Amino acid sequence: MEVSMLQQVVPRQENYSQGRALALHNVESTISELSGIFTHLSSMVAQQGEIAIRIDDNMEESLVNVEGARSALLRHLNQISSNRWLMVKIFAILILFLMIFIFFIA
Repeated sequence: MEVSMLQQVVPRQENYSQGRALALHNVESTISELSGIFTHLSSMVAQQGEIAIRIDDNMEESLVNVEGARSALLRHLNQISSNRWLMVKIFAILILFLMIFIFFIA
């Protein structure tokens, strides 16, 4: 009787051990997949960090360029606005064209 009970217990233990081994193998493969995913994720985060730094640098450079262009335009505007002779010349040319139009064309 003991032998027959022992023979029934041994296959159950083997089935239990095989089931545990299979479950352990599944857990190991899942951990391996997660490791690959986290490695890929960390490389993507590093790349995004580099891109963000480049965007920030480009924005700062653009801001400097825009400020330089603005100051150049303001200088040019002040130079043109303060140039009275230019205004006199433009006014004289407009009067000349108006007189030509009135006397010769109309």
